Amino acid sequence: MSQAPLPAAEAKKRYLVYLAVRLTGLAIMAAGVWLVREVGQAPGLAVVLLGGCSLFVRPKHLGLTRK
Repeated sequence: MSQAPLPAAEAKKRYLVYLAVRLTGLAIMAAGVWLVREVGQAPGLAVVLLGGCSLFVRPKHLGLTRK
């Protein structure tokens, strides 16, 4: 409880960064699926895993929650 709430502008900026990371990760995963179909499994799977790593980012990592 010692942490004060973020100012609205800062919270909005951090939320937009979080949203951008999530959407970019989903786009990278979609590109990986396309690569699996067009090129082969090994390069496409690596790209899918790279995109999946971005989905582990949580709001608390950006300081958007108090817990």
